[in-house]
Amino acid sequence: IMVLAFTNVVLADTILFPVIAVNQPNVTTIVSVFNRPGASSSHLHFIYRLKCTFDGCGTSGTPNHTGNCVSQSFTRNTLDSDLVSFDASGVLNGGNALFNDPNVYDGNFSIGGIGARRAYLLVTNSTSGGRVDVGNPLALGGEAIIMDIAAGAAWGYRAVNDDLREDYNFNYIGDGGGVTNALDFFSRWFSFFPPNEWTTRFFITPIGDSMNSANLTGTVSLSASGGSGIYDRGGTQYLFTQDQNVTCTAGVNLSDLIDSTALSAVQNTGGWAWFRNMTSATGSMLVYKLEYVVNNPAYGGTNNNAYLLSSEDY
Repeated sequence: IMVLAFTNVVLADTILFPVIAVNQPNVTTIVSVFNRPGASSSHLHFIYRLKCTFDGCGTSGTPNHTGNCVSQSFTRNTLDSDLVSFDASGVLNGGNALFNDPNVYDGNFSIGGIGARRAYLLVTNSTSGGRVDVGNPLALGGEAIIMDIAAGAAWGYRAVNDDLREDYNFNYIGDGGGVTNALDFFSRWFSFFPPNEWTTRFFITPIGDSMNSANLTGTVSLSASGGSGIYDRGGTQYLFTQDQNVTCTAGVNLSDLIDSTALSAVQNTGGWAWFRNMTSATGSMLVYKLEYVVNNPAYGGTNNNAYLLSSEDY
């Protein structure tokens, strides 16, 4: 289940969509990509880095936090100032261009296949034969919206770039790169609603060099003053150690980061903590916090919200 509408976009010659979720026919991701006037190429190259959402590639079970991603890539024609929108799951219009697009593209844009999968997506300027620099690190823009069609829920985000370069490297400004809103070896604080009613989930994508092929890793945990842990709504501190490792990209539930004693104590109240990147000093990640409730009349049925937790706003 995933509401945030499209917002202002970030521009770059290679753009990164950190969270792609598909599970036909209900979970889809609509991606929009456009070219800056005067800085376009003849084609765009798309690279999905994807893996099964659950271990064993079923429709439920143990979340696949540490499995590697595989690549699926293709090249499609484009033109100056073009906008193309498509459903990465292939449910809407077969993965072809949406919304009465007047242009003719040489193929669809979907991941293909069936089943619950997570991914991130790279889009870069290209010829028909390979990636090219266009001499402008602000040449592409992008937005995405993840929809659960059955539940009528959605959330969205802006594409991300490293505005100091045009290739597949995405590095945090603190590590010498040009990505502003990432979580380095630090933390961000957040609150969470009662877990017996609401699900809180963190979408985590480690960033760094060679994101077109590398399976980058990271480690996350929750922190309270004095050690790993959380606070309940009344200010009581619960200390524990429960790290989670992530490879390539993953969706980590709050319950996976809290031990059973603390989770039981906050079931009916919720609480707050710091979300911490435990990776080495040069390992950064993009993190989105999602919270949702399903078919609960107290909150009007199904409701959700998501935001970029790894923003520069501490």
